[in-house]
Amino acid sequence: MSDDRLLLDRFAIEDVFARYAHAADEYDAVQWLKCYSEDGVFEVAADGNRIQFLGKPALKKFIDAHIRLLPGTRHVQTNHLVSIKGDSAAHRCTLSGMLSRPEKVYIFISGTYESYLQKIEGEWKIKHRIVHVDNGANFIDGELAQHIQPFMQWMTENGTII
Repeated sequence: MSDDRLLLDRFAIEDVFARYAHAADEYDAVQWLKCYSEDGVFEVAADGNRIQFLGKPALKKFIDAHIRLLPGTRHVQTNHLVSIKGDSAAHRCTLSGMLSRPEKVYIFISGTYESYLQKIEGEWKIKHRIVHVDNGANFIDGELAQHIQPFMQWMTENGTII
C-alpha cells in the first residue's frame, strides 16, 4: 500500500469517527447508522460487564434510545491510533463525554474506544466498536445516576449481555 493511500485511508477512518460523534451529539440517527456496516456491533464494557447491540436494527434502536434518554451529550475522541491492513483496520482512541444539564455540565463518561473497520465498496465502515468505560460505577451511584439510569435500564432490557 502506498504512503499516499495509507494516509488517505487514515484520514477517512478518522472522519468516520468524527461523523459518528457529531451525529450522536446532533441527534442524527441516520448519519450515525451510516458509520456502521450492516452487521456492525456496538459494545459497552464496564466493570467486568459487557452488553452488545448487533446489526443495523439493534443499532438503530440503540441510537434512538440514546437520543431520547440521554440528550445533551458531547463525545470527545482524542489520541487516535490506526492500524490499516488492506481493507481492514483497527482503531483505538481516548474518550471523554460531557452531559449538559441546566444545573451543571457533567463528565458522564471516560474511557477508550476500540474499533475494527472494513472498507466496503470503497468506504470505511465500523464492524465492531467497543467502549471501555473507566467510570461505570458512577452510572449506578452518585450525582450522575439520576441522569444515566433510564438509559442504562434501557440498554439492559434491549441489549445482548455477554
